[in-house]
Amino acid sequence: MKAISRKIVVLSLFLILAGCANGVLLGSGLYTHTVQPLTINPNPTEVRESMKQVRGYTNQFQYEVVSIRVGKNGLGQVAKEHGLDTVYFADIESWSAFFGLWQMSVVRIYGR
Repeated sequence: MKAISRKIVVLSLFLILAGCANGVLLGSGLYTHTVQPLTINPNPTEVRESMKQVRGYTNQFQYEVVSIRVGKNGLGQVAKEHGLDTVYFADIESWSAFFGLWQMSVVRIYGR
């Protein structure tokens, strides 16, 4: 019986630390990192040397009902600040740690 309970504890710890239990057991887990498209463009996009990549950052700290978000990641605002006239597509890269207490997102905008 002890061997089975030890295996269950070890398997549970492995899943928690590996991040496989995210959303099921622990919400956002100890650490998560994702990259996904922020915009969907079904048409082919020409990639030219003149295309630039700009970034907008936000950091969020959350504890119970208190949430503090610092930074900018609005597509139009970031593109305008960096002098982009045309936006081709955008990605968002997100990090989360300590069960969602700290979150950071980076919006990468590609255009010219």
